[in-house]
Amino acid sequence: MPEIQEPNISWKNILMAPDGSRGRIYVTTTWSVYDLEEQRKVGGDPVVLRNILLTGLHPRNAFAIGQVSKTQDRPGYLNPFYPFALEEGAEPNSREGPRVALDLASNSRTHGRFTFTDKRVGRPYFGADWKRIIYGSILHTGCRALVYRQMRFIVTDDELRDFQGQPYDDPVNQRNWNTGDSHATGSTALMEHLGIATQSPDGEYEPEVNRPIQFRCAEFKKWVGKGTIAHNPALDGVADMAIPLSSLKGNKLPLGNHEAKLLLGYVHGAEQRRASPGWMLFQWFDFETLEQDNIISNLIAKARDLGSAFNSIQDLARILRVEQGDAESLDEMERLNSEALYVNTMMSVVIADEAGILLLHPYVVRRVKERYRAMFLKLAKAAGVRFWSVMTMPDESLAHYWTQDPDGRIIGDKVFCAGEFPPGEYIVFANPMRHWGDIQLWENKHEGRFTGSLGVMAAPRDLLLSLGRDTDGDFVQLIRADTYPAMAEAIRNFTDTPNVAKFPKRALQGNLGEIALGSMNDLTGVVASLLGKARSQLAENIVLEIPPGGEQEETIEMRIIDFLSQELQIAVDSLKSAYPNNEAGLEEVSKFLKQRNAQAGIWIKDLKDPNTYLTRPVAVEPGAIDTVSRILQIVNSNWNAPSLDVDSNPRSYQNVLFGKEQIPFSPFQEQVAYEARDDYRAAMAQAIARKEQTGDDTAIKAVAMATKESKEGILALVDPATGERFSPQSWVSAFWHVSHDANTGDAGLVFMMFGTEIVNRLREYDPEEVKVFDVYGTQFNEWAHPTWRWGGQTVQTRVEIAQIAGRQQKVIYMKWSGANTLTGWHLLGIISDAQAGNLVPGQVSTRLAYTIRFKAEQGTTRIRFLDLSLEDDYMLYL
Repeated sequence: MPEIQEPNISWKNILMAPDGSRGRIYVTTTWSVYDLEEQRKVGGDPVVLRNILLTGLHPRNAFAIGQVSKTQDRPGYLNPFYPFALEEGAEPNSREGPRVALDLASNSRTHGRFTFTDKRVGRPYFGADWKRIIYGSILHTGCRALVYRQMRFIVTDDELRDFQGQPYDDPVNQRNWNTGDSHATGSTALMEHLGIATQSPDGEYEPEVNRPIQFRCAEFKKWVGKGTIAHNPALDGVADMAIPLSSLKGNKLPLGNHEAKLLLGYVHGAEQRRASPGWMLFQWFDFETLEQDNIISNLIAKARDLGSAFNSIQDLARILRVEQGDAESLDEMERLNSEALYVNTMMSVVIADEAGILLLHPYVVRRVKERYRAMFLKLAKAAGVRFWSVMTMPDESLAHYWTQDPDGRIIGDKVFCAGEFPPGEYIVFANPMRHWGDIQLWENKHEGRFTGSLGVMAAPRDLLLSLGRDTDGDFVQLIRADTYPAMAEAIRNFTDTPNVAKFPKRALQGNLGEIALGSMNDLTGVVASLLGKARSQLAENIVLEIPPGGEQEETIEMRIIDFLSQELQIAVDSLKSAYPNNEAGLEEVSKFLKQRNAQAGIWIKDLKDPNTYLTRPVAVEPGAIDTVSRILQIVNSNWNAPSLDVDSNPRSYQNVLFGKEQIPFSPFQEQVAYEARDDYRAAMAQAIARKEQTGDDTAIKAVAMATKESKEGILALVDPATGERFSPQSWVSAFWHVSHDANTGDAGLVFMMFGTEIVNRLREYDPEEVKVFDVYGTQFNEWAHPTWRWGGQTVQTRVEIAQIAGRQQKVIYMKWSGANTLTGWHLLGIISDAQAGNLVPGQVSTRLAYTIRFKAEQGTTRIRFLDLSLEDDYMLYL
């Protein structure tokens, strides 16, 4: 079955071996969403899923998403249904089309969404119903690549030890393959296969076998697994993979040797990432400690610089414009603390547009305004600090540096290996933090199995568990301790930490519908918020009587921090276990904190408000002295409401960069572009309306994803007259022309679909010289005169961006050697929209000036500037 092309699925099988033993699957599916409480199809575009195991293995199934509210407790709403009957205009109780039934959790079950299908496939992989819900999302994970391979693999038990206490995961073959908790190892051939599959087919690539991978895998209707996989050359010639029982999340296989054709998904490779630490880190340090490490002085400087750019698109672009090449030349801390957290389409445009051609484009301005808010939020949450973030790997060979006390605490040197980082002492932590003990000092030594691996830090399992981390794809944040020596010293002096138990997983009870509804609750945010409120009052060590609840059968006196730390661990684990939180105890703590100081920690909720740092600063208790509140007070004092309104519309840019005058396109392409624009507007309007009604932006993301996905199909269209494909540039030009055929909006469609092409065009674009342009509003500025008319005087003009009447606009500053009193450059007026797009800020030229509009008592109100080459024929242009 080489290919399936149907309305809801595109499935391709690319052979990598003639006998079919190796290959790659490309699959993109679209699933409609149905509100099972209101019995209707949810508006907006369907959910797009790319390269997931479920449709890679079962492309012929019909799938749909059934949605219920998070508070729903009646499993009858998850009964089978006919999707066609819920379509708009369908006959009531229609039995047309497939009947679908609840089968698996989707990858959005905490939002009340579950996967329904006409042919249930969950049980063969997971067996027990609770596993279909708890682990069903594994089959829905989007992967960079799906590959299949006829392979030999060994099932291991990573918890087994030999008589000396050393790892011994394969008793069948009497070997140890260095598997770990949800961590597999792969042969050179397998790691190359996985790596090559992520590359462009026409690109040269040398597989990075030493880069561990987060993966998914399954055998058709047998079992499913997840975790990480790293290179183990000892497997070469023996087997392709050693996979532990802990990676098998449904049905378990016997230990030992197996052979089958497996489908594997490459989720992402290990890599160094930059991460913001967040308020959960800083709440455990005194403000004075952060002052000693210059965190506060740097915060003040960043906040002041950002706040002063509130009304200047040029200054904000300067702050945002961090060339990736330049970033690589910075030292470690400068690069780490760069504000370029990620490069989206807007950022790519700003970086490429050094001449400022699109700086006042509505698309750029609106998103720069959004980024202004986002940057203030990051300063508020992370004080402008960045840490490195890397994937965790298991290496028990480093466990000899320490022992454990009876409570499981680590005694001795906490050693890890991150070969890409210099040896030495590091501050290490992970979110969410249960208590101050989740911030530790570890020593990086280049020894063990992972010295040459990329993007990882390796440590023994129990050391990682002391941070609440495992090795199925978790990331840990770290930075050299000498970067923040005062923080490092504070960590050394932390008091003994609460002892938090990690309870065994417990199966959810009931039928499939009851289990599904019971799986939606996640109290992680609630408990983390209570921890923050307690710390903001310095109340974490207060002892309370905690009432019975969850597994606690009687009232117990305990410190707030001890109770909340344990409850946070339970909440984090609740997505995979039915072990219950003590909700009565949480309510008692919440009540106590409110009575003690209702205003303390109000910023925790307010940081999530969409108006925070857009129309107002974050709410903070007046006079609060805790560290996070003082950080927020600094940020608030430098914030200004963004004033970036721009008096331009999309039509002003219709022939800038692309368009009919730049790159021609056919009437057929123009028609396709108009139809796509109209469909996009209608779908996005529905999605926005849903968000305004419910606060759920899932539909907006679905529309955006579907729009991006449509690019490939559009580029594949052929000319009806010739049967040949059009050039990609002509499609960009058609969509640019159509998207800018409007007086309102921001022409976002063309940026969403062809962002890469726009950026490339900006990098190479040399705008044509503008021979003629107009400037208006000249009667209001420094060159105003009640009787003077310009009649072809030779002047110099300079294009700038200025705030006029509260709006960012392109203006002309003018200098005339014949002036008696106005010497030098002075503001003249605003450039006409028709020519503004092609005039670049900073551009200086010599022109002929002519008055083309004059009003009594006001004088010249509009001037036309001509290139000097037009002097002989000037009358043709007036």
